[in-house]
Amino acid sequence: MCIMKRLAITMVLVFILAIMSSGCINELVPVSDNSNAISETFDYELEVFPSSVDKSDDLNTTTFYLTRNGTTNVVYMVSDTSVIELVPMEDVFNTGGDVLSNVFILADSSSNISASAETFEMFASSSSKDFPVFNYTLEDKVIRGQKHFFMRFNESITGIVAFTLNPPKGQDFMYVPTHDSTVRFVLPMGYTTGNPFVGKVIPDTDDRYIDEKGREVLVWYDLHAKTGTFTNMAREYLKINISEEDLPYRTVMIKFYSESAPRLLLIGTSILFGGVLIVLGNYLSARRKLRKTRESIEGAFTEKNARTGKGGNKN
Repeated sequence: MCIMKRLAITMVLVFILAIMSSGCINELVPVSDNSNAISETFDYELEVFPSSVDKSDDLNTTTFYLTRNGTTNVVYMVSDTSVIELVPMEDVFNTGGDVLSNVFILADSSSNISASAETFEMFASSSSKDFPVFNYTLEDKVIRGQKHFFMRFNESITGIVAFTLNPPKGQDFMYVPTHDSTVRFVLPMGYTTGNPFVGKVIPDTDDRYIDEKGREVLVWYDLHAKTGTFTNMAREYLKINISEEDLPYRTVMIKFYSESAPRLLLIGTSILFGGVLIVLGNYLSARRKLRKTRESIEGAFTEKNARTGKGGNKN
């Protein structure tokens, strides 16, 4: 009994040591840091990203600037758009909070301006005072059990729309595309993604690079759903009638983590594995000692019975 208690205590101590040494769990939980919170609309980054195809219809760009504290800065560069549809992750622990805030519009009427890379460069380097003010309404609807938000403008606009998104706190993010657009994710400084054991990104990116600020950027030029994947599976196996219009885009799911997390996870796993080997070795050693002790006692008992039996024969 004492041996089993010692083994249990040893196992707990090894587990605690692994956690303290690796720091992996701390790397994967959200950090309470409000230093990146947006306080002024002009704090948004208005970087113009070139499309992979030189067509005006492909100039729409959606960029998510992820942060460690849970908020996400979203910048839409839209062409001839009167409504922006958003399907955010729902926070079951904060149902009363604002989904988005700090809306910033830097645009002009689509009838007055044409979409081009030069146009967006002009917007990005201008002030909101140089352009008209556009009114908008924000409404939500539940579609197939998922809440959708609609930002509707009083007329069709071309330009930049930015806001702060407040998804559930953590280092997981999901984006459900609702329109044709080049999509970019800008990770916080010192963070990455793609390790199958720490955090993956789905689907595979079309491009991946480090920007001038040292941040990792993920890019998808085309998120249209691929024929023959989930749609066909649902049709054939689930017997659900799903059209291409029902699932037009692939959902982006990402879990980002500190660049040191894989190395620390490896260290922690190695320590834990080493601890398991130590505990297993102690257990086997203790069991051998118990077996030898039992064999010694049984041998002595057998020898004693043998001597007692011989004495009885002599009498």
